[in-house]
Amino acid sequence: MRRATATRRFQLFDSLLGLFPPGKALDLGAGHGQFSLRAADAGWEVTAVDARDERFPEDERVRWIQQDVREADLDGYDLVFCLGLFYHLTIGDQLTLLRKASGTPLILDTHLASPRPTKPLSARVTAEGYQGRYYQEKAWESRPTASWKNEVSFWPNAPSFYRMLEEHGYSAVFAGSPWVTKDRTFFLCLPG
Repeated sequence: MRRATATRRFQLFDSLLGLFPPGKALDLGAGHGQFSLRAADAGWEVTAVDARDERFPEDERVRWIQQDVREADLDGYDLVFCLGLFYHLTIGDQLTLLRKASGTPLILDTHLASPRPTKPLSARVTAEGYQGRYYQEKAWESRPTASWKNEVSFWPNAPSFYRMLEEHGYSAVFAGSPWVTKDRTFFLCLPG
């Protein structure tokens, strides 16, 4: 992660996290674990889940679980983090995640399909009624930042993304501005 991008992501995360009183948080696709640690520093009881555990830091304040996020139980948490994960999922997995998280506030950091994306994407497609573009996941077996057992992920366009969230119970969605990159930012998704 480039330094300026990382700094901006941490700023947005810290600001959004500060809107909630500390409770139980679930970090899906925790990767390097830095967001989990920041939440623990802020007084949260954090469970971090990722299919790969090689980047998990050694820190006993966080419960680290090596598990495919698609199998994670999302019940019983006050806040769910989905940071840098959503755009690595298929459309079906995205919809399942939103269904499982519905009713729980969600901090989501993702890319959206835009006219000038920062990564190579397919032509526009419609998948399960949502418009967007596909992203080819490369070397998922060997790259710790790639999708887990998924060769193609779905990047919805902005209108489809907001409709997805609304259809899964998130009636208020706020985008972090300025965006982290021209096609990526944090979203605070609040249930109705």
